[in-house]
Amino acid sequence: MANSLPRSDDLEATWNFVEPGIGQILGRDGTPSSVLKRVDKVLSPTMYVEVYTAIYNYCVNKSSSTGQFNTDSRQSQNSILVGSEIYEKLKLYLKDYISKLTRDPEETFLQFYVRRWKRYTVGAIFLNHAFDYMNRYWVQKERSDGKRHIFDINTLCLMTWKEVMFNQNVDTLVKEILEQIRLQRDGEMIRQTDTTVAIRSFVALGIDPQDLKKLNLNVYIQYFEKPFLEETKNYYTMLSGEYLKAHSVTDYIFEAQRKIADEETKIVLYLDEHTKKPLSEALNLVLISQHAEVLQSEFIALLDSRDERKIETLYGLMQRDILLLPKLAQAYEEYVKNTGENEISKLLMTHKVANEAEEGGRKPNSNVIIPPNEYVKKLIEVYETFIKITRDCFQNDSLFTKALDNACRTFINTNEFAIPPGSPKSVTSKTPEMLAKYSDQLLKKSSRATDSTSEMSVDDIMTIFKFLTDKDAFESHYRRLFAKRLIHGTSTSEEDEENVIQRLQSENSMEYTGKITKMFQDIRLSKHLEKEFENAIKIAPDYNRSKYPDFQPFVLAETMWPFSYQEVDFKLPNELVPTYRGLEKLYTNKHNGRVLKWLWPLCRGEIKADIGKPGKPPFIFTVTLFQMAILLIFNERDVLTLEEIQDATNLNTQNIASSMIPFIKWKLVQQTPPGLDALMRPDTQFKLATPYRALKTRINFAAGVKGDVLGAVTKGDSSESQKIEKELNTERQIFLEACIVRIMKARRKLTHATLVNECIAQSHQRFNAKVSLIKKAIDNLISKEYLQRCDDGESYEYLA
Repeated sequence: MANSLPRSDDLEATWNFVEPGIGQILGRDGTPSSVLKRVDKVLSPTMYVEVYTAIYNYCVNKSSSTGQFNTDSRQSQNSILVGSEIYEKLKLYLKDYISKLTRDPEETFLQFYVRRWKRYTVGAIFLNHAFDYMNRYWVQKERSDGKRHIFDINTLCLMTWKEVMFNQNVDTLVKEILEQIRLQRDGEMIRQTDTTVAIRSFVALGIDPQDLKKLNLNVYIQYFEKPFLEETKNYYTMLSGEYLKAHSVTDYIFEAQRKIADEETKIVLYLDEHTKKPLSEALNLVLISQHAEVLQSEFIALLDSRDERKIETLYGLMQRDILLLPKLAQAYEEYVKNTGENEISKLLMTHKVANEAEEGGRKPNSNVIIPPNEYVKKLIEVYETFIKITRDCFQNDSLFTKALDNACRTFINTNEFAIPPGSPKSVTSKTPEMLAKYSDQLLKKSSRATDSTSEMSVDDIMTIFKFLTDKDAFESHYRRLFAKRLIHGTSTSEEDEENVIQRLQSENSMEYTGKITKMFQDIRLSKHLEKEFENAIKIAPDYNRSKYPDFQPFVLAETMWPFSYQEVDFKLPNELVPTYRGLEKLYTNKHNGRVLKWLWPLCRGEIKADIGKPGKPPFIFTVTLFQMAILLIFNERDVLTLEEIQDATNLNTQNIASSMIPFIKWKLVQQTPPGLDALMRPDTQFKLATPYRALKTRINFAAGVKGDVLGAVTKGDSSESQKIEKELNTERQIFLEACIVRIMKARRKLTHATLVNECIAQSHQRFNAKVSLIKKAIDNLISKEYLQRCDDGESYEYLA
């Protein structure tokens, strides 16, 4: 083989020797396509080795002739490393070779380009190996000397292709690529491999002469990506406009989703990673953003239909453009708020109609009463409808979760029933009161059917509680009803009560449930006191059960319980005096300095009445203490006048009348003369009906006492709701004053606006503090000399 090689110092002979091999490596034009695919099938191994050897011999010629190869000497290195002449000849050859490539008559330019590119790039790799010695020494030496126009042979092949083939035909190539992509978008079959190879050639031709290893996408971006994105926008702008003219918005939502999925799963396979994001942005712009108003208007219709699949699809489209989501969330918030308000208005109208029907259509009842369980369940129903949509359709997106919370907070606190139209700004919402009553229904024993309470739950209470703006109002109403359950023993169980208290505490704070917890403790301590008293009287020498009847005392902390003490002129029946004195003696001996104040109107008891037919079991009457005192007088006489009852009990006529009404209603007592007008006359007579006839042996007369039990100990003529409202405002004023003192003590000096904002923030967990209340609290503290106004007229200063 050595005898056939050219002389190593003869450039022309060497080039003439390797030129045929180079043509064979790159692939001569006219070679069948099936053969062009593999270089190793058309390249003789002997020829390949001879080409490599001839180039090697030429490059080391001077080194061989001088016998020197001193790499430490720069001058010697220059004389040894040669190759520029053969490099230039190869460069000219490549230009000539590429310029003479011809296209078959039946193929498009894209097909021709891809066919030749695939073969050319494979040949360039083999050619790079054939010139490996020159790459490693001469090319590397030239580039290290700063000659950035010198490349390794593979890169030279690519650069030459770009100069001769690509630059001259790029417009045609891009046009045909985009045409293929358009055909695929229209659903036609195309040669996907050609498109992929052509597009990837744009990436391969992006060569940075300064750093051959650095990825450069300038060619790809300039010649393909920009036209591709522009064509994409034009295509889908026209397509979306025509589709919306012929189809509904709902159909368009699914069509847009399908088109985007096709682009991001099929078309994207052709593209470089760099184009994925711009493509998504282009699709978002033309398919979503440009039709945002239409889609948002359809959003409301889809919410009306409650079609979760369509809502989820629309959200999936809209979330692609993050700038559109706030508007969509705002629309969602407004929709939920309106839906909640409308549902409560419908419920209110239903009960208005029912009231009018009961009144015989004579007059509408302006003060409509809605059962608490119906009201709360309606609120829960609306909330659960939209929490499911938020979870399933919006994947609990923070924007939509916040929108739902804001909407629920609004319609739960300020609907037509909670704050009727025309109410003053300072009025407190009825929702806390209704939720407290709902809680009472759930936690109180009831002899009636439990169909309505079976669907009630503590979770409902906590769901609505977290949206209340006036949590202090709920606490006030809940505490009053809780007090009734404790005093009357009507709670379903202590465990249920404790569960609610613990959940309220975890949702708000320990301070929030402080009074309620103390009430529970008072009841437990009272049970211990009951046992102590029972043990004490049993060892008394005069003990007998008739002298000391069963007795259950409740000793309550005055500041914790919702009972305002009012001294009542009342003479305790003689039968209860030993028990009364015994308990006071025991308690005062145990707790020195404490004073017991008896709340007579709250006392209840059971009395055995053997007034039925002979042989019948005695009746058991549940009565108030006042009723008990009246009935015990009938042990002495069968007929009593109002004046005689008053003398025996010291009660005023109002208390006697309210106590007698249930007796008269259930025919235990006969009134002479009858009628409400005569009920409070001193000479009116009351006769005990003996023998007494009733279907049940246990009768609760206490439940029939006119007016609320708690209302019996309130001063004045105001209703309980008005009283609670007044107490709330007083408590809020005290709370705000404490907040202001706490803030000012820490900060010493603050502007009016900052102080108001900090007060609102600190009171947020209890109630929605109104600015007018804060201003009043500030004025009160100034008058008490806790604060003073600064000279600037805008700030306050704390006075130590």
